[in-house]
Amino acid sequence: MALSVGFIGVGNMGNPMAGNIVKAGFPMTVFDLNPKAMQNLLDAGAKGARSANDVVDQAEIVLTSLPASPDVEASYLNPGGLVDRAKPGTILIDLSSVLPSTPRKIEPKAKARGVHFLEAPVSGGVSGARAATLAIMVGGDAAPLERARPVLRAMGPNIFHVGPVGAGNIIKAINNMMACVNGLAMMEGLALGVKAGLDPMMVYEVVKASSGGSKALERIPKAIVPRDFDPGFKVALMNKDLETFNTVAKELHVPVSFSNVAQRYEQMALAAGLGEQDTSVLMTVIERIAAVQIPKGEAPK
Repeated sequence: MALSVGFIGVGNMGNPMAGNIVKAGFPMTVFDLNPKAMQNLLDAGAKGARSANDVVDQAEIVLTSLPASPDVEASYLNPGGLVDRAKPGTILIDLSSVLPSTPRKIEPKAKARGVHFLEAPVSGGVSGARAATLAIMVGGDAAPLERARPVLRAMGPNIFHVGPVGAGNIIKAINNMMACVNGLAMMEGLALGVKAGLDPMMVYEVVKASSGGSKALERIPKAIVPRDFDPGFKVALMNKDLETFNTVAKELHVPVSFSNVAQRYEQMALAAGLGEQDTSVLMTVIERIAAVQIPKGEAPK
């Protein structure tokens, strides 16, 4: 018999992740503070809950996808919250990107009640969540992970057990820092190329075929040239993950430079009111600084 699953927080990322779990045949109970966010899942066969605690009462495995550390800590650790409410043997899995200290606070309190807790931040953005191609970075004990693996596999094929709780969010922050720095390097190079008179798609084609090619380069035809900055991964979220990386670096006395520069760019975008747009919108910040405009064109088919 399929495991009963609960999902709390079905926004931009949570909704497609929950949808793929429903498609995989797991009985699902969902809750979101915005009832409209649940409707497509209810139409697909999920059951709606009246509260987060209602979800925990009905599920063997409960997943949460929440905005930030304060939200996660409140949901799990407040009196009468998820940890208090969960029955012994329940597996609680937080998919949020948070400070490593957050899952480290939750796990011992869950264990004291006979409840399993895993952190499992994901990478791949909204498109990866929709396509069920996410990378999932799990921190916590192996036994509950193996029990929950079929549920996680419905969200993505690349499930990594990276260590104890806290390790998942550290490696997620490392990944996002590297992705951000790579993307900014691409944007600075593109700005220089266009100001020097080069066609942006020529820059794309040449670098793609050369040693500078990367996933970040794909933003040129997909976002920058068509000027499509609808959120896949928001500026505000990237800024949060860079803050996590820089916080851990300070705690461990690791000197970092690129991540600090990258966060300054993210904060310039936030100051310009671009926090809810995709991180590709940082191209417009660089354009202003460089006094250059990438010519708009249609996305190549």
